[in-house]
Amino acid sequence: MVENPLQRITTLKFIYLNLYKFNQSKPICEVNDVLVQWDECDLSNLPPLVDPDTVSMISHGKFSRYNDEDLPTTFRDTDGNEHLISDITMYKSSKRY
Repeated sequence: MVENPLQRITTLKFIYLNLYKFNQSKPICEVNDVLVQWDECDLSNLPPLVDPDTVSMISHGKFSRYNDEDLPTTFRDTDGNEHLISDITMYKSSKRY
């Protein structure tokens, strides 16, 4: 988490693995004081999550290298609305236990 000294708001920093997992688990996110359910984030311009050249019989492989600037800045909710990833202030599982 990174604190913005100008606004005194804590913003969450997401890495490639987070975005990949969010596409699978579809968590509930708080964006601008509204709860929305994550649906998808376009990761098509990024390399595969695991570098295929590093996978073997005894290894699951290494994560692919990427530039932070290449990560998407928006995601789509289940209603089809687009939101900035940087506006997420909280997220939780969408599953009931």
